[in-house]
Amino acid sequence: MNNKVLLGMSGGVDSSVAALLLKRQGYSVTGVNFSFADNIDRSDVTAVAEKLGVPLVFVDFKDIFDQKVLSPFIAAYSHGKTPNICVACNKFIKFGAMFDLADKYGCQYVSTGHYCSITNVSGHFYLSQAKDGAKDQTYFLHQITEEKLARVLFPLAELKKSEVRNIAERENLVTAHKKGSSDICVMGDMSFPEFIGQYIPAATGDIVDDKGVVVGKHKGIFNYTLGQRKGLDLGGRSGEDGRWFVIGKDVAKNRLIVSHGDENALLTCSVTIKNVNFINGAPEDQTFDCFAKTRYRQSATAATVRLFDGNKAEVIFREPVRAATSGQYCVFYDGQYCLGGGEIE
Repeated sequence: MNNKVLLGMSGGVDSSVAALLLKRQGYSVTGVNFSFADNIDRSDVTAVAEKLGVPLVFVDFKDIFDQKVLSPFIAAYSHGKTPNICVACNKFIKFGAMFDLADKYGCQYVSTGHYCSITNVSGHFYLSQAKDGAKDQTYFLHQITEEKLARVLFPLAELKKSEVRNIAERENLVTAHKKGSSDICVMGDMSFPEFIGQYIPAATGDIVDDKGVVVGKHKGIFNYTLGQRKGLDLGGRSGEDGRWFVIGKDVAKNRLIVSHGDENALLTCSVTIKNVNFINGAPEDQTFDCFAKTRYRQSATAATVRLFDGNKAEVIFREPVRAATSGQYCVFYDGQYCLGGGEIE
C-alpha cells in the first residue's frame, strides 16, 4: 500500500477539485489527461495542474478507445440501437486502461471526478450513490468490479455540484465556471448529426405513424431516439391528441415510427438484458428483487430479476417504465448500493 494516486483530469471543474481535495488529504497525486481525438485543447487542465503542483501526464488512448468504445458504439447505432458510450468508456478506459497506467507509475489508487461513493463493509467494497442525488453517476459505473473499487477514490462523494464550484472559485481555479458537458466527449464542437454522419451517412426517409401512414420525412433515423419529441417537425399534424413522439425505428426500410396522444406505446413492463455484470459477484438466487432503472435520468422502479444463460436476465417491473431503449442499460439498486446491470436488448 502507498499513498500514490493516478487521477483522471479532463480539464473540467470536477476533476480539478478532485485533485485539490486529494492533495489536501495527503495523497501524492499524478494527473493523467487522455485524448481520444486530435486537436485537443489542454490549456485548462495544464493551468490547474500547475497551480496545484500536480505532475501531469498526457496519454493517447485513441486506439483502445476506437476499438473498445467508438467502433461498438457506431455499430450499435447502425443497427438502430441507442448505445450509451459513457458506460463503455468507464469500463474500458477510466476503469480499465487507467489501471494499467496506475501500475506502470506505481500508484496504489485510481481516482476520478465522478459523483459516486464507496462503502467498505467488513472488507467488501460497494458502489454507493453520491450525496448529490441529482448528479449521482453510479448508473454509468455499473460495469465496474469490486476488485477495481478496492483501489478507487471518489473525492466528490460527499459534495454537491454547487459546493464543488464554490471550492473552485475560492481557489481561483480556471475551471470554476466552466460549463459541464452532457454530450459525447469526442464530438468537440460538432452537433450529434454532424458527428454520427462521419460514420453513418444520413439518409432521409419516411416518418410513419403506428398504422404505417406516412406523416413526414426524417433526416436520418440514427439522429432520433425512443420517446423523442423535439426535432420531428410534425407539430402541426398532431391535432388535438398531443405532440408526436418516436416509438420505434425500422432500419431495414429506413422508416421512423411515431405516435401521438397517450404514451402507452412507450411503456413496457419488462426488458431482456445481456452482458450482465454484478459488481460484488452474482447472487446465489437466480431470481431476486431489487430496484432498477433503464435511463440515467429516471427514478428506480421496484423489479424482479430472473437470470438465465449465464449473463442474461429478464427484468420485470412492478410499474411500467417509459422508453426502455435497446442499447441503453438497465441498472440494479439495493437502497444506496448499485448492484450492477446489463445492456437492454
